Amino acid sequence: MNAYSNLKIFHHSDALDAIARGEHRAPFYIRLKPTNVCNHHCAYCTYGSGGTTQKTENRNAIDHRDSIPWPKLQEILSDMGRMGVKAITFSGGGEPLCYPQITDAANLAREQGIELSLISNGQLLSGNRAEAFCTAKWVRISFDSPVQATYCRLRGLPASAFDTVTRNIADFAKMKDKDCVLGVNFVISHANADKVYEAARLLRELGCDNVKFAAVVENEPHYHAPIKDHVIEQIHRAQADFAKNGFVIINNYENDWMDKNFHAQPFNICYTCRLVTVIAADQRVYFCHTRAYDSEAVVGDLHDQSFYGMWFSEATKQRLQTLRPRKDCKNFCVYQQRNELIAAYVDVDMRHVNFI
Repeated sequence: MNAYSNLKIFHHSDALDAIARGEHRAPFYIRLKPTNVCNHHCAYCTYGSGGTTQKTENRNAIDHRDSIPWPKLQEILSDMGRMGVKAITFSGGGEPLCYPQITDAANLAREQGIELSLISNGQLLSGNRAEAFCTAKWVRISFDSPVQATYCRLRGLPASAFDTVTRNIADFAKMKDKDCVLGVNFVISHANADKVYEAARLLRELGCDNVKFAAVVENEPHYHAPIKDHVIEQIHRAQADFAKNGFVIINNYENDWMDKNFHAQPFNICYTCRLVTVIAADQRVYFCHTRAYDSEAVVGDLHDQSFYGMWFSEATKQRLQTLRPRKDCKNFCVYQQRNELIAAYVDVDMRHVNFI
């Protein structure tokens, strides 16, 4: 069972058919970034949290003090329910569990019939916050070393933070609903490339359901070339040794280590941004989470209008339809394969659809 499959989109054929007819519908999945405040300062953070230098060049409009005011977030979540949004992920920006009303936000979303997920660094995943996400569809922890010193150096944290996070992961694994998938996203860089195998071992012992190994996106060409062979060997060995009894090791690294920041988009229409969107802590809506806080990627501003009114406006419809990734998107696209698959679906000559 592949939780990360790009083919999930084809289980929403009604939405794809609507796109083919030129209809403008509500998004069915939203990345919601309630705050830019973060309690970690990761060296590779593409948001440049805490003054780190790895901020992606297109993120030129981020203020790390921003949070969506609670009355506004209540309005947004109510609009999502009214619009028929199916699922949301609370993510960063910053650390979503730093948002003061995060438990209330999770409960309100649940009351609206919206499925929940969470991307977190895990340090605050305890007590009421953990309980609020026990019945989420999935919770994914960002975790990047099984070695305390490396983990804390990469994140600018005191040594005690490693023990807190690993304890929270283990406790949440025991308390969560059986249908809530607890995963880890392990971003591979030079700093942790030799600890991939040990990370898989530790995360399995802590009770995680899966770990996804991914390549750090670097602004330096050929960054992964010196480490890729050793990393891939470790992932394969970990899969052979640890991928059993329900524990899954997802190998995104092997096809993801290339220099993504240095290639233009090979497609000219973004279909995904019409089905999935991002609401960020600055109360603006963006094309996608890769382009969040890019001043040239704003779809609409919610400061003086509702999400419902903004999304169904003619201005939004035109904004989404006129985006041309080959020309407008300077960064790598996490939705490339999905957009190419949707394009192939939409491009079918329906007169010959039965001749398969």
